[in-house]
Amino acid sequence: MSPALALWHVRFLVAASLAVLAMIGLVLFARDYTIPPDAERVYPYADEVGVEPNTAVTIHFSKALSPESVSGNMVLRDEQGRVISTKVIYDVASQAATMQSAAKLREGVTYTVTLAAGRQGLRDRYNHGLSAPKTWNFTVGISPPASVQEGPGGPLLLVTSKTIGFSQYYAEVLRSEGLNFFTVADIENVSASELSKYNIALIGEIPVDASHIRLFTDWVKAGGNLIAMRPSPPLAASLGWYLAVTASGGPIQHNGYLKLNPKVPAAAGLLQRPMQWHGDAYRYDSNATTIASLYRDDKTATQYPAVSTLQIGKGSATVFSYDLARSVVYTRQGNPDWSGIERDGMRPIRSDDLFYGASASDPQLDWVDPSLIAVPQADIQQRLLANLILLASAANKPLPRFWYLPRGLKAVIVLTGDDHGHGGTTRRFARYERDSAPNCSVDHWECIRSTSNIFEGSITAEQAYYFVSKGFEVDLHVYTACTDWPTKLEKNNAGVELRQMDRGFVDSLYTQQLKGFEAKYPGLPPPVSNRTDCITWGDYDTQPQVELAHNIRLDTNYYYWPAIWVQDKPGLFTGSALPMRFATRQGELIDVYQAPTQMTDESGQSYPFTVNTLLDNALGESEYLGVFTANMHNDEAKSASAEEIIASAKKRQVPIITAAQLLKWLDGRNASKFRDIQWSGQQVCFMIESGIGAHGLEVLLPSTVAAEEVASLRRNGQPVTIRGMSFAGVHYVVFPAAHGRYCATYGTR
Repeated sequence: MSPALALWHVRFLVAASLAVLAMIGLVLFARDYTIPPDAERVYPYADEVGVEPNTAVTIHFSKALSPESVSGNMVLRDEQGRVISTKVIYDVASQAATMQSAAKLREGVTYTVTLAAGRQGLRDRYNHGLSAPKTWNFTVGISPPASVQEGPGGPLLLVTSKTIGFSQYYAEVLRSEGLNFFTVADIENVSASELSKYNIALIGEIPVDASHIRLFTDWVKAGGNLIAMRPSPPLAASLGWYLAVTASGGPIQHNGYLKLNPKVPAAAGLLQRPMQWHGDAYRYDSNATTIASLYRDDKTATQYPAVSTLQIGKGSATVFSYDLARSVVYTRQGNPDWSGIERDGMRPIRSDDLFYGASASDPQLDWVDPSLIAVPQADIQQRLLANLILLASAANKPLPRFWYLPRGLKAVIVLTGDDHGHGGTTRRFARYERDSAPNCSVDHWECIRSTSNIFEGSITAEQAYYFVSKGFEVDLHVYTACTDWPTKLEKNNAGVELRQMDRGFVDSLYTQQLKGFEAKYPGLPPPVSNRTDCITWGDYDTQPQVELAHNIRLDTNYYYWPAIWVQDKPGLFTGSALPMRFATRQGELIDVYQAPTQMTDESGQSYPFTVNTLLDNALGESEYLGVFTANMHNDEAKSASAEEIIASAKKRQVPIITAAQLLKWLDGRNASKFRDIQWSGQQVCFMIESGIGAHGLEVLLPSTVAAEEVASLRRNGQPVTIRGMSFAGVHYVVFPAAHGRYCATYGTR
């Protein structure tokens, strides 16, 4: 080709390229000119519940708006239609507008957002307005009660004693099962007139006198439904259970197993193999129907019931021969008799020492049976209680409950990592941000997010601010030098001397290091979750109490370790997959959630085998649902195990969140409540109030009453879409917990 021809060829290609670019530009201009703007993404979403009072309404538009059109065309109103004073800011670069109320929004109130359309409304630079006005509602959540011992109120009476901490722990058991419709009363304040207001009563293992026994017996005969936890022999005898004083081994059994009766509706959909309980059980003789049989070990049945029920007059009594609350606490937190003892032979004293059987100086069986390590035994026994409560009432007064996780989820990964100053956090977080879905919602758990427990200096202040603004969590990794906490002898409430951690020392250490963290990262949110360096634990209950004193309310120190004990068996070494509050050694509630770390990168666990097993057990027929915490150390920029966990979760559509996100949800769900539950004929009506942070909260309502199914469900008079679901052997209809009054009618659809 001659030089002249080559030059012509180049000029032709340039001209053609310019023509194509001009055409593309013309098409884009025509599209931008002709297509009106639209609100692509909004927060809070339509019918969102549990919204925080200081939330700003945010709208992302499909194209740039004329900034002059924004003023006055975005309006926020309350339930009475009153306009709320707001400040509106429009950001041209992000094509997003925010509307912030001048004052905090009111709790429990539903607000309406309206975007004006047309040439006088929100417009683009070509004066094209929104094609139609846009309106949606959201509801601000309610705060938790002042005390975790309080109930939300409702038709279930929880009878406790101020002197027996474990009786108060049933409030946490009921909340964990979503039964947020209970009233708490001390036994000394329960009268016949008060008791007559309730259809169901749950009484903890508490001392009762002759007047109390007559009170409950008369109430049952008149139609009440009583669930009694390890009732005293006199109360049990008044209901038809008699202490087996001649039983081999005596009338009391210490620790053991139980096996559910598949012929009983409340137990039919639950695990049908022996599982553990902890504490003491009475051996009772009775003509009652056995719901669960008492076992000496996992193979040897006794003739006595662990749980049984009996019709008495017009009512019924159900007796747990053991104290479920005590058993749940002991199963989850370990053997209190092993508190403060080094059992695995590896200093310092860690949480696993409360479960570790093979001590060189005191060999015993593991506290949680290794053959049941995959089974959430404590959770299953709580579900049995929930089934008993719901089925006792379902004959004529169906009761709703809340689901465990947002939007019907059955599993969640809490991804954490400890960074000991090596600085891998920033690159790890950047990778998670990059691998998240475009335009994902942090609030709705759509983004890959993680917690980093750091030594000061592991990340710069600027990096910390950036990642926290994107929904990641940066918390202090309390430094212990891998040594045991100092201890001293203290007397408990019963006057017994125990060797306990020196709380003053621990508190001082936390105070000092938290002040240093605040100085290094001023303006960063104070830590709300914690895993200490070397997972130093100490005794049974001191550390969560110290954490609470410093407003740290979620603990991940319970740690599935060491490798010689784990033996690469995926499981739940605390017998539970549900985050629940700690209790003291006496059973008193501590407002700090225990979220055990079931997956680590230092316990000899194989990936993706471990995470696949946990998630498949949660999502499959086993129904071992829960929250699974991982510690994939952030000391290095990459973690093959973390990548395997993320891939497994994404494949199964399981969210990956921070500890702080989990805490916000737990507080919101537990603050939520059912109010004004009323029954009339074949209809049940109730109000729902959602707690702050309870996004995606869902309600389950028994689908059948007296052989009739839910024929219709309405909220504020409008039809509600429902779906069917079976869980733990009970059939439900499921629907979002939007704010309002619901009425379900049973009959023929």
